[in-house]
Amino acid sequence: MRMKDRQVLFDIGDEVWFSARGKGKLSGLVVKLNPTQARVRCTDDVWKVPYGGLYHICGSTAEKREKRTIRLGEIAAQARELMDRNGLADWSFGFNGAAKKLGVCRYRQKEILLSRKHAVDGMPDHVADTILHEIAHALAGADAGHGPAWKKIARQLGATPKSCAPENEQDRTKREAAKAKFHKGDAVSFENKGQTRMGIIERMNPKRAKVRCLNAVWSVPYMKLELRKQL
Repeated sequence: MRMKDRQVLFDIGDEVWFSARGKGKLSGLVVKLNPTQARVRCTDDVWKVPYGGLYHICGSTAEKREKRTIRLGEIAAQARELMDRNGLADWSFGFNGAAKKLGVCRYRQKEILLSRKHAVDGMPDHVADTILHEIAHALAGADAGHGPAWKKIARQLGATPKSCAPENEQDRTKREAAKAKFHKGDAVSFENKGQTRMGIIERMNPKRAKVRCLNAVWSVPYMKLELRKQL
């Protein structure tokens, strides 16, 4: 098990102990889970503790959490089999600490990542669907987004042909308000990796706009778009 995947062994509120240099053995409550370290409150102090040095005080809790590592292993094996079956043998699979995104396809790194939280808390059929969802992205290519090309491949794989990321009411309200500012044909700009790109909205999907910038089409969230004057 990778050290960063040990995050799944802990939840906020768990009673834990750890060794601190010059302080000996300390105990406290987990108050925050970061990607590589937990924040543990011990009386009036908060310590940043790597997951590799963190242990449960309660044996039954530790035993219960260990089942999560077994689940991660099962999902990793399932993902590897599905990826190999669909021509992604040269791609890698892993987990990340995302809370909102269930999965992500990193084209440049040729890597598919699944949220650890989704992996251990999600229903098996939903987790499998997420894996197939990301495989479809890998096969469709970075420019496909959730458009027709991706949907066709998703259906062929047996995945639900729509975005499966959860969205709360507040996020939905903000997105819809941002979308209302734009229309098909608008000239817009957006930031991407420190560069300002400009283009024309070709299509308006529920969550993103398709923006043509010279010979490339970008899928851009509405909240990242800015209207600009056409000369």
